[in-house]
Amino acid sequence: MSIRILRTIVPLVFIAISTFCNAQKPIERSFKVSGVCQMCVERIESALDVKGVKRAEYDVDSHTLNVVYNEKHISFDDVNARLNAVGHDTEFSKASDEQYDRVHHCCKYREHGDH
Repeated sequence: MSIRILRTIVPLVFIAISTFCNAQKPIERSFKVSGVCQMCVERIESALDVKGVKRAEYDVDSHTLNVVYNEKHISFDDVNARLNAVGHDTEFSKASDEQYDRVHHCCKYREHGDH
């Protein structure tokens, strides 16, 4: 190989290695999200069916969401905002009254005291 080719290839190899080494690992977090029924489970999990979220599992009995996501594609604030947008409070942010009013009447967790 000529020196010219090596001068081109070597930096590209270092860039590829550093990119691979700096790839972000998925983040796993569990936190409280208000919900009361199976419709809530489906709405909460569906709200996080987006690029960057690898898994979102909501347990309605404990009101706990376990989410695995990649911060390169979605931030934790965005995760909370998506949940608020479909009408659910989290322990970190609250849905607006307008957002909450759009959930089905059986899903009115604030009336149940489950928030």
